Amino acid sequence: MGATNNGRVPAINPRVLDDLRSIQAGTPGFLAELIDQFLREAVVLIARLREALAARDVRGFEQAAGALKGSCGNLGAQAMSRMCVDLQLASHGGDWPRVARLLEGLEGEFRLVESELDVEKRR
Repeated sequence: MGATNNGRVPAINPRVLDDLRSIQAGTPGFLAELIDQFLREAVVLIARLREALAARDVRGFEQAAGALKGSCGNLGAQAMSRMCVDLQLASHGGDWPRVARLLEGLEGEFRLVESELDVEKRR
């Protein structure tokens, strides 16, 4: 699976989903539960990122970005994971205008991830 029909690379790495499907072989609903848990956590962590940005809280921002990065990596949301690294670096450097722009991009990517995961759950 390369690019999607619109020429964009999928927001979720299909190999990671294949691996997760093979793990779920004996456990019905495993992948759907994993997806639901990821989506719930991501919404909370993105809200924490917004709050930390507003407060200019470097430590809180880096912690939330790190937690989100790990969750994204585990589910194959590789672009989101890379964006979290960029967010961590920008916040560590105190570049809050850049952090705000990057966070906006992360939120857009999350909408794509959410959409692809919704399709996956219905498979």
